[in-house]
Amino acid sequence: MDNWMEIGKSLEEILRPQTYPLAIKFVKDESEFPERTRRPEEKIAICQALSICRKYGWTMGITGEDSGCPGASVTYGWPSPIDESQLAQFFQIAGYASDEIGTQRIVENLDRLEAGKYGGVVVSPLTRTKIVPDVILVYGNPAQIMRLLQGNMYKEGKKLKSELAGIMASCTAGIIRTFNTHECQVVVPGNGDRVFAGTQDNEMLFTIPPEKAEDIIDGMRQQRFAKYPIPATLQMPPPFPL
Repeated sequence: MDNWMEIGKSLEEILRPQTYPLAIKFVKDESEFPERTRRPEEKIAICQALSICRKYGWTMGITGEDSGCPGASVTYGWPSPIDESQLAQFFQIAGYASDEIGTQRIVENLDRLEAGKYGGVVVSPLTRTKIVPDVILVYGNPAQIMRLLQGNMYKEGKKLKSELAGIMASCTAGIIRTFNTHECQVVVPGNGDRVFAGTQDNEMLFTIPPEKAEDIIDGMRQQRFAKYPIPATLQMPPPFPL
């Protein structure tokens, strides 16, 4: 795990994030949870587990039986108390689309895992990870996300394309989309992240496929114009009015 821990240390050194970068791994069932993995005592949303792990430094394992978010259960392929038509109905009641066609389109376009393939997920702080990650997550402010974008662009000069919706964000648009596409994503946390998981107004999310992490770190180190924290231009002498 030493290499992944070093990647975590590099991300912390360059970005100075307020919370731990995270490693995410999908597993078949709880028998694959590392030793001393914490389990939730009550049902929990994936975004809540992310918040706990990035703030407390814990490693947590969540199975379909632990999931307290029906929408996440649908997209993770876990047994859910609701079906897709009920999820679409919820989106319409919540006002996410103007009509039934719009809410059905939202559900159809959700990023998903193959139903039944993964029975659980492990979340671990990257600098002390107990898992080889399938996805790396970094929470940060817009300036820190800018640095990650610059690092991602360095090797090939390509812009990053992200699909933004503001719902089903960290758990689905972030984790699942990056896992399925092997592409980085910028994620604007949704209502669930903010209401249930305490994600702050100034926080965004950047997800990284593990195979791209070292290139992104190298790209951030090579960028010379401004590091983080971003230095302000200081006029000397200060322009006091006479």
